[in-house]
This record gives sequence, C-alpha cells and structure tokens, in this order.
Amino acid sequence: MANLSEQDVERIIFRVFGQMFGNKDIEYLPTNETCLKLNYPSPKQLRKAVEDGVLRIGKEVQDRRSSNSTRAIYYFNIKACIKRLDTPPEKRA
Repeated sequence: MANLSEQDVERIIFRVFGQMFGNKDIEYLPTNETCLKLNYPSPKQLRKAVEDGVLRIGKEVQDRRSSNSTRAIYYFNIKACIKRLDTPPEKRA
C-alpha cells in the first residue's frame, strides 16, 4: 500500500462521503491543484485572493489547518470559486 499524506486521505474521505450523500457536484482541491483549474499564476496569488476576501473561508474555501497550526491549509470548492470569480468585483459583497 502506498504511503498517503494526510491531505490525500482527507481528499479520499471527502470524495467518498460526497458520493455516498449525493454531493457529487462539490469538488474541493488543494491550493496547487486549484491554481491549475482556475488558471492562477501561482499558489501565492491564490492565497492572496483569500487574504483579500475575493475568495472567502466558509464559502468558497475551507481552512483545514490543525488547531495549533499558524499556516493555513486551504481547499477550494471549484464551482463556488468559479461562480464568485465570474461575479463583477463591484457586486461581491
């Protein structure tokens, strides 16, 4: 059996639970994979979008860091991110 990271295990669990409970439309990806899907130039710029409130924690983004960690581990709901980014900046409240 391959050694899986904690993030890999979380992704598998979320995918399985999503399939079990009908949330097949929700796809959460880690920062690096989200950059590719959303055509962001770098993970740093994607994290900046979260810091600036363009993408919001609890809406488009999950922060999966442990309670004693200072470094964020972001996972992004791809469809929610696309919807948010398709909204003109002046209409993002």
